[in-house]
Amino acid sequence: MRALAILMLMFHHSEIYGFSFLGRPLEVLNPYFEAILLGIFFFISGYFAERSFQKNNKGSVSFFFSRLLRIYPPYLLALALYIFVLEISFKKLNLLIYLTGTHFIFAPNYAKPVITIWYIGAIILFYLIFGILLAHLRATKPLVIASVLVFAAAYALHQWTGLLDERFFKYFIVFLAGILFARPSRYPSNWLSDKQALPKLALALLATFIFSLTLDLGSTSPLYIFGVVFFILAWIVLLFALAAKVKVPLLLKFAGIISYASYFAYLLHRPLWKLLADIFSMESGQDLILFRLFPASILVFILSYYLQYGYDRLLAVFRRNG
Repeated sequence: MRALAILMLMFHHSEIYGFSFLGRPLEVLNPYFEAILLGIFFFISGYFAERSFQKNNKGSVSFFFSRLLRIYPPYLLALALYIFVLEISFKKLNLLIYLTGTHFIFAPNYAKPVITIWYIGAIILFYLIFGILLAHLRATKPLVIASVLVFAAAYALHQWTGLLDERFFKYFIVFLAGILFARPSRYPSNWLSDKQALPKLALALLATFIFSLTLDLGSTSPLYIFGVVFFILAWIVLLFALAAKVKVPLLLKFAGIISYASYFAYLLHRPLWKLLADIFSMESGQDLILFRLFPASILVFILSYYLQYGYDRLLAVFRRNG
């Protein structure tokens, strides 16, 4: 699923929406692809946050800093490349906000919004919130009640002050759903299995229709939030069912490699695309889009795989020494 999400991201960011298929512009797919691929990332992050607590029973501080250690140093590398390769400029306060990873709180109303790396600010904030909740509320009912209260407080804060990126509200619920789905005693495991694929397809099609009706609403509209969350979760359930049917060893190995490289690929694909386009003198237009999708993305995945491998080795040495 992570491999699928990162491949969808490459498609989404390549600007291929400028193409048409059977006379219809692909731009119509934009909001659907964005919701699904980012929803997968947030759902999986929530899922494994819960599994981490099940396995290690960490405190909130230990959990947060273990996650921060995995995501923050690579994020700083990406931030440097965004500044020096993509030539994104920051005023001093904006730079401080991005260096501290708090941009999901302050952008876009109080800090400069930056494409793609907003996700890191979101995931840091969610790890902080749910790290505290999971450390102190292990039962499902108190966790859900506390999460609803946090959501309501965040919604009021946003309405009154403009703090928090508007995407907080839909992906907060998706992250929470990932946590709940990781509790098989409460939520049957066949939700994420290959069982009942046809009913899951029907649910996904219904969710797509409902989401399409809410697209013109504001991103903090309760109806929009309901529509997009229903759409994301219905498609995640369906895609997990389809993924569970894949039994081809070579395809699974390929997916594992892509998945392993996905975090660095997410962070670095835009500046790496820019560097590769400059090296091969690719101009704007359809040739550049196709170049990003195929040779450039393949090189991004190869480099990202080895960067992740090297970083894992570095973390292993760090843990061993201290």
